[in-house]
Amino acid sequence: MTRQELMHQIQQAGFALVDLNLFLDSHPQNQMALDYFRDVQKRYAELRAQYEMQFGPLTAFDTNTEQGWTWTQAPWPWELEA
Repeated sequence: MTRQELMHQIQQAGFALVDLNLFLDSHPQNQMALDYFRDVQKRYAELRAQYEMQFGPLTAFDTNTEQGWTWTQAPWPWELEA
């Protein structure tokens, strides 16, 4: 999977989580929605882990600072490949 494809899947899962979050705020007893939220949450975490393993951190908060401030040394996650 390319960097762009992986980022697109992360964005889709993130959008679904926000949408489900809003739904669950007003329907907290909906077990089906809660189960789906858990599934998407797991998928989102897996996608993020895969991205970070292949391409580096998605946010500055995830940067490993053992070797200094490396966040600005690689293309930023939202920069598209030419």
